[in-house]
Amino acid sequence: MDSDDNRTGFFHTIDGETREIVVELADRRQLAVWSRWSSAQRLRAAAEIAMVARETLALRLRSRHPEWTEEEINREVARRFLEKRV
Repeated sequence: MDSDDNRTGFFHTIDGETREIVVELADRRQLAVWSRWSSAQRLRAAAEIAMVARETLALRLRSRHPEWTEEEINREVARRFLEKRV
């Protein structure tokens, strides 16, 4: 671990490209706050994070595929999150 509390490394893609990985670890003060959260608070935060991730993916799909209908966008979001074809 480096002095910035990040973990770094490299991975190789299927086509042989090498890419750097940097994983930022949470600040110790934030970890202290999270450790005091109730189970309900943790579940609520996880649900909000999942909602933002779904909304972000939908926005990306809309920008890449402006010809898609909302149904097609929703189907693709569900497929990616559920790992199945809907």
